Amino acid sequence: MNILVNSLPLTGILTGIARYVRNLYRSLELFQALRIGYFTGRACSQHMPVQDGGGSWLIKNGRIRFLPDPALFAMRYIHWLDYERRLRSVVRKQGYDIYHETGFVPARVPELPVVYTLYDLSLRRFAYTHPRERVWFFEHFAKSRIPRTAHILTISEYIRSEIMEEFRIPPEMVTAVPLAPDPHFSPRPKKQVHRVLSRLGIPDDYLLFTGTLEPRKNIELLIKALPRLRNEIPLVLAGWSGWGDKYWRQSLIREGLDARVIQVGYVEEEDLACLYSGAGVFIYPSLYEGFGLPVLEAMACGCPVIVSSSSSLPETAGHAAVYTDPFDPDELARQIDSLLEDEALRHRLGQEGITHASKYCWSRTAAGTLNVFRNVLNTGKSRRV
Repeated sequence: MNILVNSLPLTGILTGIARYVRNLYRSLELFQALRIGYFTGRACSQHMPVQDGGGSWLIKNGRIRFLPDPALFAMRYIHWLDYERRLRSVVRKQGYDIYHETGFVPARVPELPVVYTLYDLSLRRFAYTHPRERVWFFEHFAKSRIPRTAHILTISEYIRSEIMEEFRIPPEMVTAVPLAPDPHFSPRPKKQVHRVLSRLGIPDDYLLFTGTLEPRKNIELLIKALPRLRNEIPLVLAGWSGWGDKYWRQSLIREGLDARVIQVGYVEEEDLACLYSGAGVFIYPSLYEGFGLPVLEAMACGCPVIVSSSSSLPETAGHAAVYTDPFDPDELARQIDSLLEDEALRHRLGQEGITHASKYCWSRTAAGTLNVFRNVLNTGKSRRV
């Protein structure tokens, strides 16, 4: 089988979509008789692109993110049409059997069946948490393209149900294949953790959140819970600054908590594994998730987890986490206090988390994805974009 994949996510920083594409195709490369073409919009290679270390991507993004929404939409629109033009040229010159779309919307490739990974419906269900130009872009292309893809992949049964309902797509056209934590994530030795904490200016005792600091992640709930705790443990926020109004920053100043919240920005994988391993509690209060990969990453590192009870998160975390109402800071504060004051409970949750995370693996994700590709090609009933 000859697979052509949109590998643009692999040219930016290592966030959720990039982790998905990288780990999925690392595993697919181990299967026999597969030829994979990685298309970046400029070139197609048989080798996976090298992930950006963060610097150049963040600088480029910082330069354009404050442009007016209409200008950003126009730039995104023109860039996508150019991507499709170059993609069709590659398809005509090289022999591929199937195209895997990993971007926001499926590209128009009349020559090949298109399998489209749709991670969640936040651009519709929680549109107010996204930049307007991104929502416009999705809506412009989604209505005409999504119903004509050969198959839709998604990452949880919760999102699969939403996709079928939202786009009126029959069950046989949508498949959920769960993700897995990167094999890199595992408990780190205390000495190594301490070195990283010292370098980043983080004390030994801290709470942790990781992820893009965007409105959907519900950071404000964490900030509201902090002054309700029985101790003054600091909160570490690790991740790209993201987009949208940061009302929680106003709360920090208003509550006098700015010195208690440590923002370390985007961190490399090894540092992230150490942050997970050393945290007293990992808290993920997101309003809506397609899967919630940081939850499994924290579990794989032995960190006890408190997670929102919304969307797909209970499906991902199972019985290995404490659940919280994403709109109740008092409840979250009580749960944090309970864990911090009960070392035996933290240890039990940490061990249960390691066991739970080990049930997910990328080889299984790759096998499920490959099965979808084979079914699309074998049925001969693929719809074209």
